Amino acid sequence: MAPSKRAQSQGGPFKIRAHLDEITQQNPEMSLAVAAVKVLASTVRNQHASTMTELTLRVTEASNELKKSAPKNYSILAGCEAFLKQLNHTDYHGVSVEECKERILEFEENFVTNASGYVEKISTVGANLIKDGSVILMHSYSRVVMALLQHAALQNKRYSVIATESRPSRFGEKAVEFLSKLNVPVKLVPDSAVGFVMEKVDLVLVGAEAVVENGGLINQMGTYQIALVAKAANKPFYAVTESYKFVRMFPLSQSDVELPEHRIDAGIPSTASNYSFVSEHHVDYTPPHLVSSLITNLGVLTPSGVVHILVS
Repeated sequence: MAPSKRAQSQGGPFKIRAHLDEITQQNPEMSLAVAAVKVLASTVRNQHASTMTELTLRVTEASNELKKSAPKNYSILAGCEAFLKQLNHTDYHGVSVEECKERILEFEENFVTNASGYVEKISTVGANLIKDGSVILMHSYSRVVMALLQHAALQNKRYSVIATESRPSRFGEKAVEFLSKLNVPVKLVPDSAVGFVMEKVDLVLVGAEAVVENGGLINQMGTYQIALVAKAANKPFYAVTESYKFVRMFPLSQSDVELPEHRIDAGIPSTASNYSFVSEHHVDYTPPHLVSSLITNLGVLTPSGVVHILVS
């Protein structure tokens, strides 16, 4: 998709963040990793570099600008990494810059096409883990988890879902609305009730904003504590994600993935305004020993298998 006039300045340079916003507004269900790839591909189209070195430099600058515009958005980071990896591995010896650009843009086209097919593959693989009568605990709202549950429902599997509220985003309400339309029995519970409901649960399903080198997850805040409770209760904890979200990172603690602190209105009534705000940390880190398996477009993987995929 070519950038519109809104994504450009007055007759000036291509605007990175404006184009990302445009893509996500037009395709609200598109992964941010895929959107990032499309933005960088548009950067290639808009460049008039005379050498591949210059083109690589401009795209790297655009990638850095995109990541800077959304600090520690790990889906965007994954998309940028995938695109730069392809750019650096493109064989440009003996061919023109324009031919190289065509090869890079062909990667974008294939990436976007394959990404849509990944969800179907994951849904098929993951639905096999759901048995009749299963009670599933899910956290936040993940496109891929929703697609998996929809696939299982279309197979006439009888299961029920317990969804956490997922404050402060309250994405659990969105998940309940989606599942209700599928006539799947679903119950919304406060995040603080995870320990209470875990004994009723057969398995846990979560998405992932990114999967790091050791197989750990970066996902919506609250994922880590759910994984801890699931481990203590001996319940399988599955992460559902596309393989392009595997990133070369190795966080050692929660502080390695936290966002700069903000205060947001959490909708909590209080006469003391100081208590009507909560810290806005969007994500937390779940270490690999708490993850039973990763359900991906490459099949069901153990966390230790992630590093082999990244190396290959």
